[in-house]
Amino acid sequence: MLSAIGTHGPTVSPTVLLLAHATLFFIAIWLLVKPQKDGNTWLWPLFLIVAIASVSRIAMSFIPNVMPVTILAVLVGSKFGAQRGFAFAVLVTLASNAVLGHGWWSLFQILGWGTVALVASQISVHDANGNLSMTQLAFSALWSVPVFSLIVSLSIIDSSMSALEFGLYLVNGLLFDVLHFLGNLFFAMWFGQWFDRILQMNRSNSELIQQESEHVSTF
Repeated sequence: MLSAIGTHGPTVSPTVLLLAHATLFFIAIWLLVKPQKDGNTWLWPLFLIVAIASVSRIAMSFIPNVMPVTILAVLVGSKFGAQRGFAFAVLVTLASNAVLGHGWWSLFQILGWGTVALVASQISVHDANGNLSMTQLAFSALWSVPVFSLIVSLSIIDSSMSALEFGLYLVNGLLFDVLHFLGNLFFAMWFGQWFDRILQMNRSNSELIQQESEHVSTF
């Protein structure tokens, strides 16, 4: 994870790299097995969402900053809480970066998506009955971008960088932030309800039928 060069992070030995990955993996496992005071069923839906996020991020890597991971972090955090949201962030980053490339930035990607899930656990995109609010999900497509972008951008800071240079770096990245927002909005509007149904796949048929009769809340 820490095998980058220059402002992207320190260069470390393969042993340290392996230990870093193992530590992050066991943190994710601990977050998954640690008891949580809620009645949500989360294990298989979460693993399936991790697989979808990882594969889609790899498949869409040729499009800058367009991926469903951020919106999925919002949905996981809102549905299952910050604890499971951080586990999601760790597992997706480790799995997808195994193909895309690990570096110092991997840690900041985990912190970025984990923080998005944390915020979503407080600013829920689900109503009191657990139904998905498309208005809130569309809003999350906007607020999640600066949260994730700022945290990930911290990975480029080193002792030689001034505050002005960092500010210019953020300004130069605004186009990528716009692409991130548009991608978030696309995945929220076209796939949000489908993703949400996956997260509810362990609910009983009677619960799902009742939710369908009440319909998913929209704009």
